[in-house]
Amino acid sequence: MKRLSNWFSKTFGSKAPADLLNYLKDHPEGLAAESGILYDAESIIDYTEERDLQEKGLLYLGTGPMLNVFLLRAKDGKVFLVDKTDFQLVDATFKSLDTCITLLQLEKS
Repeated sequence: MKRLSNWFSKTFGSKAPADLLNYLKDHPEGLAAESGILYDAESIIDYTEERDLQEKGLLYLGTGPMLNVFLLRAKDGKVFLVDKTDFQLVDATFKSLDTCITLLQLEKS
C-alpha cells in the first residue's frame, strides 16, 4: 500500500483518495465476485502503467462483468466501468470506490 501511495503522489501530485487507501488496507489481496475483480496495489500500478493511463489521470482498478474494466479518476476518486476496448464508452459511474464496492457487493477473494 505504501508503494501505491508514494507512486500516486509522485505521479498525480496529490494524495491518493482515502477510499483507495482504505480499500488496499482492508483488502491487500484484492476483491473478487461474479460482478468483477478489483486488484491489489501492485497490479493496479502495473496495469495502469502498461496502458499509460496515468498520463490521462486514471488508474486501472480491475475488471468488471463481460468486457468491462474499472477505472478510478485520480483527481476526485470517481470510479467508471468502461468498455475494455474503448475507455470512452462508460457503462456506469460511481461517486467513489466505496460506493462501487457496496453496490457490486464484492467480497474478499
